[in-house]
Amino acid sequence: MHGSWQALLEDLWPSRSVPPESLRRREAMLRAVIAMGFIAAAGPEVIAALEMTALLELLGASLFLAAFQAGAKLALMRLWEVLCAIALPAPQLAIVRSDARPLARAAALTFASAHAAWCLMFVLIIGAWGHHIFKGVV
Repeated sequence: MHGSWQALLEDLWPSRSVPPESLRRREAMLRAVIAMGFIAAAGPEVIAALEMTALLELLGASLFLAAFQAGAKLALMRLWEVLCAIALPAPQLAIVRSDARPLARAAALTFASAHAAWCLMFVLIIGAWGHHIFKGVV
């Protein structure tokens, strides 16, 4: 009995007189025993964790790209809504879409078209000016 306790204590807390190769072997054995203890305590959840890890490795990049694409699409849709709200005034578009008299609808459509053309011209002029400045700097 005393010999088995001594062997267990040597495995847990080895003395300095033991050669280093034996210490490495004992340390590897203790790590294996500890890992088997964790696996025994966790039970079948270990298999589920391994499967989930494999799925995350396989699907992680594709799911990230899909989420990134969806986010970019939502951002572009919001940008389009804001640009339409700026370039196309809502009251005139409401008149164009309603059952108003044809003269009122034509006037609202003319105003909305002129306003949209003015916004487009402004953007193109600012873009050309920015391109000219950037080209001069670089």
